[in-house]
Amino acid sequence: MNSAKLLRPHAPEAGAIEPKVIRQAADWWARLREDSSAAERDRFEAWRRAEPAHELAWQRLNALTRDVATGVAHAGPAVASQTLLQAPLIRSRRTAIRLVLSAVGVGLGAWALSEPAAIRRLSADLSTGTGERRSVRLPDGTQVELNAGSVVDLRYTASVRELVLLEGEILIETARDPAGRPFSVRTRGGLLTPVGTRFLVRDLDGGRMRVAVLEGAVDVRGLAVDSAVNRVQAGEQADFSARGDFLPARLEPASSAWLRGMLIADEMPLSDFLDELGRYRPGVLNCAAAAAGLRVVGAFPLADTDKVLDMLQEILPVRVRRYTRYWVTVVPA
Repeated sequence: MNSAKLLRPHAPEAGAIEPKVIRQAADWWARLREDSSAAERDRFEAWRRAEPAHELAWQRLNALTRDVATGVAHAGPAVASQTLLQAPLIRSRRTAIRLVLSAVGVGLGAWALSEPAAIRRLSADLSTGTGERRSVRLPDGTQVELNAGSVVDLRYTASVRELVLLEGEILIETARDPAGRPFSVRTRGGLLTPVGTRFLVRDLDGGRMRVAVLEGAVDVRGLAVDSAVNRVQAGEQADFSARGDFLPARLEPASSAWLRGMLIADEMPLSDFLDELGRYRPGVLNCAAAAAGLRVVGAFPLADTDKVLDMLQEILPVRVRRYTRYWVTVVPA
């Protein structure tokens, strides 16, 4: 099916709608899916009648989701996401993508985790760029720290509190919810349920995930319905994957060093060290094969990656070749 036919503009002669009105309409869409009580419906109808732009936004969103739902049945979610990126009526891509998720009935976590990184970042609630770290307190009091290059979605409803880690690494310090809603973290490798805790979750290469528990405990369950539940206690960590792998180990103290702006290496291969450092600087950071196996020991400040590269030349037999600020290679001396 031609993806261009998925979107049939509703009343195009009316022109563009203000982004704030689009967001309001999207909020109502989500709220009505969670709470369809008579009182909530009355409030929605009052908003809809308040201004002509409200009604127009609602009609356009309904037209969009209806057409995409029909098209996805033939073409799949990838076509829907491409259509949204090209949609002229919905200026807020994040809003549009969320509406499609509702329209096609695809779970947020499953859909988002399978989409390309660019799409995930556009639709995300929380994200950080290269070298950026961010601290966020959620409405329920839960504290989330995002490491560099991280993308997180929030699924807070009347019945659940769920974070979806799309990429990167986060630290979570859970808060008790007055409404008693359970808290969980969804990843590509499984579902994490904390037990009054403070813990780290990281998306590793090759579909592997890692949870490291600083306080409390975390239950890890695979994505399959009949998956076993494994508990990780404070002072422990575990690598896991959607295949059912679960490899427990003692907590590595260096795993939380990024929260203090440091990168700690204890006999870390130089190639792995540069991969870690590359998360905090723009451009390409290469390691020559002949130097990849050299071992790095020390504590390094993430705020100045050029200084770290200079330090490597003092502690290892290597030279740093800077072709440009954004293209650096570490080679044997």
